[in-house]
Amino acid sequence: MNDNQSNYTNHYMISFQAALDLISQHRKELTEEEIDTNVSKGRILAEDIFSPVEIPPFNNSAMDGYAVNHNDLKGATKDCPIRLQLAGLTAAGDAPSSSSDCSGTAWKIMTGAAVPSGYDSIIPVENTQLSDDGKTVKCFSQPKPNAHIRASGEDFSKGSLVLQKQRIINSNRIMALASLGVDKIKVKKLAKVAVFSTGKELVDDLKQDLKPGQIYNSNMPYILEFLAELPVDCYNAGTNYDDVAAYETALKEQLNNNADLIISTGAVSMGDFDFIPQTIIKMGGEIIFHKARIRPGKPILFAKFPNGTFYFGLPGNPISAAIGLRFFVTHILNQLMGLPSESPIKSKLLESRNKKQGFTNILKANSQTNQSAGLETTILNGQESFKIHPLIDANGWAVLEESMSEVNQGNIIDFYPSNLIYD
Repeated sequence: MNDNQSNYTNHYMISFQAALDLISQHRKELTEEEIDTNVSKGRILAEDIFSPVEIPPFNNSAMDGYAVNHNDLKGATKDCPIRLQLAGLTAAGDAPSSSSDCSGTAWKIMTGAAVPSGYDSIIPVENTQLSDDGKTVKCFSQPKPNAHIRASGEDFSKGSLVLQKQRIINSNRIMALASLGVDKIKVKKLAKVAVFSTGKELVDDLKQDLKPGQIYNSNMPYILEFLAELPVDCYNAGTNYDDVAAYETALKEQLNNNADLIISTGAVSMGDFDFIPQTIIKMGGEIIFHKARIRPGKPILFAKFPNGTFYFGLPGNPISAAIGLRFFVTHILNQLMGLPSESPIKSKLLESRNKKQGFTNILKANSQTNQSAGLETTILNGQESFKIHPLIDANGWAVLEESMSEVNQGNIIDFYPSNLIYD
């Protein structure tokens, strides 16, 4: 194949948006599984959760003190206290108590303990003084009705919607589910993602000294660490040193392993050693699109195999690979997990910049919040696709649309954080 041949796909050198749209047209969702709530962090909820109980399950005291009837303490002050008979004591964990006639009495109570029926307020212990014989208590103030009482169902009412499906489970949500006694939940299965590197120049062992012509493999650790933060099961499928027959064998193994998604880096352009497109076709895959009008990252390839496995061929240059991962791979992962497509954050550009019209520029950038709580973006120096150094200070990507030929200071642009942010 040469750079002008495109008879292996109907979608060659397409726009950034057209590429995303084609990925969306091949939407497929993962199935569900039930797992223990206490190991669900990072997973995507596949069902609505409704509260099976009231939380709190009973009226309880918000502090140490005494359960009283507020009408019994009208006019109580430090100089003119009102004395009440002590009727009982309840600690946290004790069964709820009741009193047939609680008028003129107080009930000693600890934080979290059930409020005995018949009492309507809690007076804090610091506003009281227990008699030496422990039979009466002086009260130095009048609490308001329901003061310091946590009402049953005040946090979660039975039957109320707690979490909607498509929410990601985090420690905050695990706390809520645990408080309700929800021990199992349905979640989306983890997408199985295999990652290949290609290139005879690559060295995977960072302890190994480089020989002339070699470079360390930076794409593989980057991709694996990026994906490790997402609800996927990703793994290193190996490095291929431009051996086509060996790659066919390795690719067949991952297809037989029913990987949901296969990612490779390198060998996807049109050079003498760029064998990925031919291999995909030889093994029965359909190349849905190849090359997009983006810079960097133009040689991006998206394909699908008859068994339903998706394939992304990312360029070998590290920034091109990072862009393919951040914008295209994440797009299909969102679809597999049943999540909506990502929307950019709007940000003000801090300096003017020229660009080539006809290509979407995706640029290493750093955004910060200004004193007015607005987002401002600086496009970093060193935008070449081989330059990793600017990525150290980048916290995201500035996307300049294909139709633009220049952007001016103060223009509003699209900004995407370095990593996906799930709700």
